[in-house]
Amino acid sequence: MVKIDFECPICNETNNLVLMGNEYGEFDKYCKACEAPLEVSNKTNKIEVKAQFPKEIVKNTIRENKIPSDYKKYEIDNSHHKMVKIIAIMILFSSLMGFMTGWGLLNFFEEDDYGEDSKVKIEIIVKNNTADLDNAIIILDKKEMNHTYKGNGTYNILSKPGKHSVKVIAPAHKNATMKIFIPPNLDDNFSLNLVEIEQGMDGVNRFTFEMERGKGTIDLEDPPYIKMEKWCPNLIFIFSLIGLWGAWVTYTLQSYNNAQIGAFFSVLAMGFFIIGPILGIIALFYLKKYKFLFTASFKN
Repeated sequence: MVKIDFECPICNETNNLVLMGNEYGEFDKYCKACEAPLEVSNKTNKIEVKAQFPKEIVKNTIRENKIPSDYKKYEIDNSHHKMVKIIAIMILFSSLMGFMTGWGLLNFFEEDDYGEDSKVKIEIIVKNNTADLDNAIIILDKKEMNHTYKGNGTYNILSKPGKHSVKVIAPAHKNATMKIFIPPNLDDNFSLNLVEIEQGMDGVNRFTFEMERGKGTIDLEDPPYIKMEKWCPNLIFIFSLIGLWGAWVTYTLQSYNNAQIGAFFSVLAMGFFIIGPILGIIALFYLKKYKFLFTASFKN
């Protein structure tokens, strides 16, 4: 018994052949990898391997995958093309309005002069976990303020609208600091003056300082307007960017789902607070109505 190792001339896979009896001669063998029929010739000084791969099989190994020339191309109605553009424009304008709203909020909070000479009366409430404190010093923008003590730990001071830093000092307690924002008196019907409102509004013109005993300084939680300044403009910019992307996806009919996402975030961008969301909602409605255009474009 003799074992012969040889390579397939088609795929170069190593095969073996076990000979029983005659060691020399011609033998038929199929390649274990490509299954090509082989003719193995074992001679005294060499081994010859010939492939007998059928021609008709070779012809079928290469195929062209093309759309037939007589295949009728889908044509989208021109009116539908116009509607897609209108939807994309609505998402685009809604997103651009979002950018303008975000930029307006940034300028609103960073404004130093609101064009108002009048000051707003605000309440500062100073207390610890057991009692109100009636001997506090109030510092506004590094300047000690004159105040009127109303009892129950309530101090009234006057300040111009805008962003300020308030520091409260009380004996035997840690100094407490808080950043506040006082919105301007927009008109006679919307005034934050305590004389007109009769009492303060938390986070607007009334701020509570929870003091801790000991030495040092603590930073108190930001009121709503300061949190709004930190988060709202950035979120609006992000939502507006997603809306711009959605407008492009809609215009190019790339994906119905992505177009919906873009339109939805254009609503969240709150462009001009009302107009932008209305445009985004209308775009969402018409996107659903013309969903078939995305399928027809073969890009969904």
